[in-house]
Amino acid sequence: MQRMHSKSGSKLTTLLLGSLAAIVVVSVILFPDQAFQSSLEGLTIWWKLVFPALLPFFILTELLIGFGVIQGAGTLLEPLMRVLFRLPGVSGWALASGLIIGFPTGAKITASLREKGLISRVESERLTALSHLCSPLFMIMVVGVGFLHSARLGVVLAIIHYLSAILTGFLTRNKKDREIAGGTLQVQPQGLTVTKKFETASLWKRALYTMRNAYLHDGRAFGRMLGDAVSSSIQALMLIGGYMMIFSVIINVINITNLTEGLRFIADSLPGFMHIGIDTSPQWVKGMLEVHLGAYAFSSADNIPLLPQMALLSAFLGWGGLSAHAQVTGFHQKTDARYGPFLLARALHAGLAFVLTVLLWKPLEFMLKDSQPSFLWLDSAVTEQTRTVFPLYGESAWVLWGPMLSQLLLLLGAMLLISVLLQKFMSNKTQ
Repeated sequence: MQRMHSKSGSKLTTLLLGSLAAIVVVSVILFPDQAFQSSLEGLTIWWKLVFPALLPFFILTELLIGFGVIQGAGTLLEPLMRVLFRLPGVSGWALASGLIIGFPTGAKITASLREKGLISRVESERLTALSHLCSPLFMIMVVGVGFLHSARLGVVLAIIHYLSAILTGFLTRNKKDREIAGGTLQVQPQGLTVTKKFETASLWKRALYTMRNAYLHDGRAFGRMLGDAVSSSIQALMLIGGYMMIFSVIINVINITNLTEGLRFIADSLPGFMHIGIDTSPQWVKGMLEVHLGAYAFSSADNIPLLPQMALLSAFLGWGGLSAHAQVTGFHQKTDARYGPFLLARALHAGLAFVLTVLLWKPLEFMLKDSQPSFLWLDSAVTEQTRTVFPLYGESAWVLWGPMLSQLLLLLGAMLLISVLLQKFMSNKTQ
């Protein structure tokens, strides 16, 4: 059954990739100048934002899995992740990475965990959907400060984004996680032999035992492990960059050929109660296909009131763009994870983000008074010329991976502390 599913998924992926390649080829032939400029725009986003932000963490993740650190930390995070999201502890690293670094980090880590047999199929599907998040640096610095010229608006977007993500996780966690009819699959980490002594040991001893056994089971020398980590990370980033360039070309072709008219009825009907009054179908196309270009399009659109602008931005940040969907599918090509649950979770996240923005707009309005960029070191460097440069004032995001790593370690530390305290509370309660 799994083989049949994998085969059908492979055919679908091949058909999708072939169609995209055909569209790009036709676009280059019909519109060579526009195709070049649009592909260059996608390449710029990838090189300045995506590549420097994700490369260190992809390599670090592969090394930590090889050394067994993530498996050991997963033992410590087991109480927290089981109580909150009914997921195994090893999923905590993917969730924290997706929260701090942003998509598609969570999907890449989840695919690695599934390939190594650390999580089940249903768990990998739910974790992929849950960890597919925008990073706070992207929403505050790029969208807020760079696009909207207000860090506080970026903070509002971040609050709505993570609240709707948590609600999505809770609404999807009650699903019966059945891998086969009649029972739930229990996944045991590779190389770990569970003994009675292991089950009765303390949480910290179990974590060390798990980490040691995972490292011994891996068996690779550090040099080979580092080479494999760099190779797989570069390959994953090339996949991301390729999809971003392809969808940038597709977006440009849709705009040139006026195919945006097909979405005019959606753009007119859905936000009609907020009286936008202008055609936003070009922005809808960009938002549906590529989240970076969509966020930039909605932020720079004229004559859109602030509330509908923020509501639509929140919705499309939750949706993530079909380009990111294709990246997630590419990462899971070697696993048995299905695309359907991820698609439904993204649609639910987008709908919740839109509704929460409208409902919480009045309570959050106090943050928007005298809304000016609060990052003074950025504000002092911003001029009218640099405000028009896309993305991130024309600078590279290499300088951001240090702060992101610090935030990731702080978040993991807080999660570990909460999980250990939760385990202690549950142990005292059962005694």
